[in-house]
Amino acid sequence: MKILHITTQKPNSTGSGIYMCGMIRGFDKLGHNQAVIAGIDIEDDAQNMKKEGFQCAEFYPVYYNTEELDFNVVGMSDSMPYKSTRYRDMNSEMVEKLKYSFGKTIKKAVKEFSPDIVICHHLYLLTSYIREIIKDKKVVAVCHGTCLRQYKTIELEKDYIKKQIPKLDLIFALHEEQKKDIIETFGIEERKVEVLGSGYNDNIFVNKKYKHAKDRFEIIFAGKICKSKGLVPFIKSLGRLDYKEDFVNVTMAGTGSDEESFNEIKNLGEKCRYNIEFAGKLNQPELAEKMNKADLFVLPSFYEGLPVVLLEAMACGNSVVTTDIPGVREWIGEKINSSGKIVYISLPEMAGVGIPKEECPEKFTEDLSKAVDMFIKDKINGSDLKKSVDMSDKTWDGLSKRADIMISEKLFH
Repeated sequence: MKILHITTQKPNSTGSGIYMCGMIRGFDKLGHNQAVIAGIDIEDDAQNMKKEGFQCAEFYPVYYNTEELDFNVVGMSDSMPYKSTRYRDMNSEMVEKLKYSFGKTIKKAVKEFSPDIVICHHLYLLTSYIREIIKDKKVVAVCHGTCLRQYKTIELEKDYIKKQIPKLDLIFALHEEQKKDIIETFGIEERKVEVLGSGYNDNIFVNKKYKHAKDRFEIIFAGKICKSKGLVPFIKSLGRLDYKEDFVNVTMAGTGSDEESFNEIKNLGEKCRYNIEFAGKLNQPELAEKMNKADLFVLPSFYEGLPVVLLEAMACGNSVVTTDIPGVREWIGEKINSSGKIVYISLPEMAGVGIPKEECPEKFTEDLSKAVDMFIKDKINGSDLKKSVDMSDKTWDGLSKRADIMISEKLFH
């Protein structure tokens, strides 16, 4: 089968990009020929992106910040790990430029590569346009969650998107809760939506079983450095711990495009009594090494789709504290949930999707602090926080096999 993957975003910088690259590598092992269309900046190194993410596929880049497409790469989140254009700031002229630039490349790729199927990432503007212009190919889309948030919170091309998304041949949801949301939001037939889940790269994220010093406790966060990740209450929760200043060390891996929010979080981190290192963007091997050296991974996000990073952290042996994001507990499964490796924190009262009523909710902050403290005490008392759990059904290879079966049964039988 020949598969064409399409995303408006950079293919190497966000969860959805990592997801797409993992899917491509998994499909490659199944013998499928593939090509990729992705939006990148004119200053980006296209060949290096291909080498790092999808060496097995042909690459048709669409360049932003050119005369034709004269703005930053669009971002499905308002805060991206690179300079980006927010959908809420786009006007009709920008929408037409986006359609024209991608449309030109899509037509070229379809003619040259002649795919049997097109897999789009995000149920949003470009996917809607692809469904409109590609009429003789099967078009599938993966929902990563952030697209639903955009659709619900801004008015950009809303009627157009609502009209085109139900025409897709098949939609992959990350979990059951999201499947219900997709069906309700777009009025889609249930038979067109399948739960695919997420995955991780088990060649990179493995438990190296390092010996950890007993006189230090290492915590790691990985993701966008922005307020929607819950980093303000997380940093404040650390101030409630009662240990020597050199005992707790925190690594924040990631960047953020919202400079004001990033600086506020960094300044708060610098005032924390424990050392917080802002490590910037790490590639996957670098992140895996940091995770292996950590005791605990914390993801205090107010909103996520199905965070791949939780799987990556647990594959490296980390214990985990995460918010009880809809669908995640079910996807992780009872075996891991009951292993003692993961603790879920209830989300605070929310004003909207990913927006808490208070910037730093008191109970949420206290719950984070108690959960972290519990794992610290476990280590002090001799517990092995780095024990492995079985993650074999949550790899990219496993996900790609599931997707392959669903596509074959739903679209080609």
